[in-house]
Amino acid sequence: MGYKKEEIKEKFGHMLTAFGYGTPPHGGIAPGIDRLVSLLQNEPNIREVIAFPKTGDGRDFMMDAPSEVDKKQLIESHIKIDLPKSKKR
Repeated sequence: MGYKKEEIKEKFGHMLTAFGYGTPPHGGIAPGIDRLVSLLQNEPNIREVIAFPKTGDGRDFMMDAPSEVDKKQLIESHIKIDLPKSKKR
């Protein structure tokens, strides 16, 4: 795809390391056990039973997400970001 080895390691290294131990047996289509446990425990918030939950505003500190997107990625995806004048870089 045209990425340099350093860039691949920086952006996808955690996934490549994880896949080194094997891919998920469910092939990415999880059975929803966390939702079942949430119901069985009468937990109103599923984050209470997930091993690595995201924060309330959708951040994932384990994977440093969301992170900056390269301009090249935005161009490839045909995405344009218009920032308010007060926040332009």
